[in-house]
Amino acid sequence: MTATEDLRRCTVNRNQKDNRSSRPHRPLRASPLWTLMIAASSPLHSQAQTASHGTETSLILTGTLTAFFVLLTFFIVIVLGGDVEPLTKFFRRVYNAVSPQSGGEAIPIEENHDGITELDNRVPPWFNYLFGGTILFAVVYMLDYHVWRSSPLPQAEYAQELAAADISRRVRVAAEGSINEEALEPLTDEASIAAGHERFSRNCVTCHGANAGGIVGPNLTDRYWISGGGIKDVYATIKNGVPQKGMISWKLVFTPKEIQQIASFILTLQGTNPANGKKPEGTLFQEPAPQKDSGKAVK
Repeated sequence: MTATEDLRRCTVNRNQKDNRSSRPHRPLRASPLWTLMIAASSPLHSQAQTASHGTETSLILTGTLTAFFVLLTFFIVIVLGGDVEPLTKFFRRVYNAVSPQSGGEAIPIEENHDGITELDNRVPPWFNYLFGGTILFAVVYMLDYHVWRSSPLPQAEYAQELAAADISRRVRVAAEGSINEEALEPLTDEASIAAGHERFSRNCVTCHGANAGGIVGPNLTDRYWISGGGIKDVYATIKNGVPQKGMISWKLVFTPKEIQQIASFILTLQGTNPANGKKPEGTLFQEPAPQKDSGKAVK
């Protein structure tokens, strides 16, 4: 082997070595994305480890994001061979498809409306997608509610809620026991009055006001009553309602015991005279005197 051949072979080997060293290492092109994913997921892991009493929702979110990053990494490494350029092109195409038209010259309409110039550019793609989505939603809604009837209409849903409320009320009535309405007496213990106050505040203040001074409904703090002011009268009014006055019946909502608690609380408001209370309505109510036993004692 001559010296010239040795020199030529060394030159070829050196060129091949330079070519190999100058080639881009494709898997390394995804390294910035891996770094970003690791940086984004590391706080989630640290939170999951340090927050021993974390909620179940946060754990599910952490696991979902971690699984997404892992799957995305495998997709880039195995499917794309470490090259993120196809993925970047895909997201760029999606962005361009939904982005409105920008740049270029405006296309004016050749009409004059008091000097106002109108344009005739194309509608942004996102608006077309939104419009098409509303049509698709309307079709699915019609099929679901009116053709397949897989979901209940508002009337049927309301009936189902009433039935569920009635079952719940019957269960509470069975647990509390029945009440003799003919021998009804006002409750005076603090627990019953507090329970009646709580239910009155949640259900009655809209019409009668927070201080029972009356808004749409009458004033409940004076001694004038439209349907009677005794415990039996107030109980019957709450139970049966006053349809001609717009008051609903509450017997499907409250148990007899709960109605008695509300009526007892209302009677404790007599004479409180709140500010800005409505004028008296109805007739003055006086508690009837207890009946005396007219029978003579037998000696």
